[in-house]
Amino acid sequence: MTAEPSVSPSATVDETTTVHSQPMPRWRERPERAAWIVILLSFALFLVLVTGIPIAIRGLYHSAAAKQPLQFETTIGTVLLYPPNSDQPIALTDRREGISEGSRLETDAAAQGVLGLPAGGQSDELMGTIFLYPNTTLEIMRSRRPYFAGSSEPYRLRIRVQGGQVRLFTKSGFDRPVEVQIETPQGKAQLEEGNYAFFVNAESSEIVVKQGVARIIQPGQEPVEIEPGLRSWIRADGTIEPAEAALHNLLQDSAFARPLGEVWESYTPPYVTAGTVEFIEKDGRKAARFYYKGPNQVHTEIGIRQVVKQDVHNYDSMVVKLDVNLDWQTLAGAGEQSSEFPIRVEITYTDDFGEERKWGHGFYNMDPRPEYPLSGGEQVPQFIWHSYESENLMELLDATPPARIESIRLYASGWNYLSFASDLELIVE
Repeated sequence: MTAEPSVSPSATVDETTTVHSQPMPRWRERPERAAWIVILLSFALFLVLVTGIPIAIRGLYHSAAAKQPLQFETTIGTVLLYPPNSDQPIALTDRREGISEGSRLETDAAAQGVLGLPAGGQSDELMGTIFLYPNTTLEIMRSRRPYFAGSSEPYRLRIRVQGGQVRLFTKSGFDRPVEVQIETPQGKAQLEEGNYAFFVNAESSEIVVKQGVARIIQPGQEPVEIEPGLRSWIRADGTIEPAEAALHNLLQDSAFARPLGEVWESYTPPYVTAGTVEFIEKDGRKAARFYYKGPNQVHTEIGIRQVVKQDVHNYDSMVVKLDVNLDWQTLAGAGEQSSEFPIRVEITYTDDFGEERKWGHGFYNMDPRPEYPLSGGEQVPQFIWHSYESENLMELLDATPPARIESIRLYASGWNYLSFASDLELIVE
């Protein structure tokens, strides 16, 4: 007979206890709670997708940008265009479309032109223009427009001026604004819509704000805002000069305070009897004194002059200011040809077409003879100071607009005379 194995009752109870004592997952204990968590998480994800996808699409709609080609029109001479990644220039003598990012424009001493930002679409209007004057190098770093017409984003243009003079007009006639950033070797400026001029060389960048606000940005410095009617400079070391009035006097020693010969030089034309000129003090001010006394019927002349050689492309206004005082003269008016004034100021300038021209204005006291009509001057009282301010010469000479002031002279001519002049200024803005 075979014996049956013995089974310990305690062992069976322990094994059963071990099996049934394993912990149950909590979600199985309360499945309805787990279900609610899944539902809520799904709903949250749904809300994120419902709101996030439209926001993302809207953000993409407004931020998407496309490259905006520019146009360029040569106004004088020949401008060189270097396409992106090319060292072979294209000579531009008229209008050219499709100027792209990465292009570089260079003008020499006899060339200038206008870079335009087209509005895009079917419109021929421009969102902004940049005038390039002689001896200027400009690179188009970035030119973008919103990809979608309904976007609220502005047009954005970033350029670099390596040297020369430019003038920017960025006042859009459309609802969409234009943001311009301009870089120079000394720093960069962010420009609101407006009217600006930049003069750039190796030593500094001069910024003139006519309309709008220029925000100068330099690493490690607080941004500096230049308001309308002011000018500032960024120096080679990065220093930003305090802003000052945009009015600028092109002449040195306007008050005749330095010795004759240092800034102003005296002259007499060949084969003309010379008068005398000297810098003196009169009525509490420095003045230039012009004098000749001798036989009548003899043409005489004496003057002072200063070499200026300043470009004035970027200025809207140019005004001559001068105080004069006439003691006496013996030649009636300004002579037969209105050319012999006892005091006269004359500017020699080069116009936008490269022609050298002159503009002048004279002063006299003695009535002219009826048979010799007088032009180009005005009659002033005797023995007292008379302040003169010219018209805006940029407007007066708009048929032959000044591009560069070569020199200025102040002189007396005629027979006998004694005259004085003080505070001669050539103010540009």
